[in-house]
Amino acid sequence: MYPYPPQSMGFPAGRRHTVLAALPLHVLVRLQPSGSSTARVLCEPVKAGPAAGAQAMVLYLSPFDAHLDALWLGLAVEDYQVLPVASFSPDELVARHQGHLPYCLHLAWGAHDGRIAVRAQGDPVRLSSARVAQVSASIDSIPLDIGLADLECHARLWECAGLYAHAETAARLEQLNPQQRHRHAEWAMERIPGRTEPGREINQIALYDAESAQWHFVALDFLAEMVAGPR
Repeated sequence: MYPYPPQSMGFPAGRRHTVLAALPLHVLVRLQPSGSSTARVLCEPVKAGPAAGAQAMVLYLSPFDAHLDALWLGLAVEDYQVLPVASFSPDELVARHQGHLPYCLHLAWGAHDGRIAVRAQGDPVRLSSARVAQVSASIDSIPLDIGLADLECHARLWECAGLYAHAETAARLEQLNPQQRHRHAEWAMERIPGRTEPGREINQIALYDAESAQWHFVALDFLAEMVAGPR
C-alpha cells in the first residue's frame, strides 16, 4: 500500500512540492527505518474515472479514519503518522505519475450484509472519490480540488446513518493526541461485527461512530445516487 521509494524529481536540490487545500485534510504515512529521508503515503488503486489506473493518495477529512486504516494495515502506533496533507511532500508520487498527482477523498468503507468487505490482501474496501491534480515544474504548490458534492455526500452519509452529531464527535477526536486516537481505533477494530470473504461484492457503506463505539451500515444505493460509484 506504500509503493513509492525515493526517486529523483529532477528539481533543484532542496526543492519540494507542497499541497494546498481549502479545508483540513490528512494523509496516512508509514514511517521508514531510521536514516531514511522519505516516508510512504497510503495510496488507493483507482479503477474508474479520470484517475483510472493510478495509485491515488488517500485524503481523510477526519484523522481518526486514517488511524482506522493504519490498524487495518497492522501498523503499531510508532510505525505511522497521520499528518496534515500540507506537511507531506508528494514528489515521489508525482514522479511515478509523469507530473500528475492522483488523489482520492476517503468517504467510508464497503460492507456486505453488516460485515466489513475486505480484499485479498486483507485490507478493507475503501469508498472514495478520485481526481488528478496537474503539477507545474515552475510552481512549488499543488492545489487540490475537493468538490462540494463530495463534501455534501460525506455529510449526508452520516445523517443517513442517524449520526447527526458526527461533526462534534470528529472535533473531539481531533483534540486527542495520536496515541489516544490510536487506542480509539483499536476499540473500533474490536467492535467490527464481522468481515466478508475476500472479493465479496459490497451492498452497504460502513461508518464507525466513536461516540457510541458502534459500526453503522447504510445501503450502497445511497452512495450510487451521490457519486459515480466507488473508485
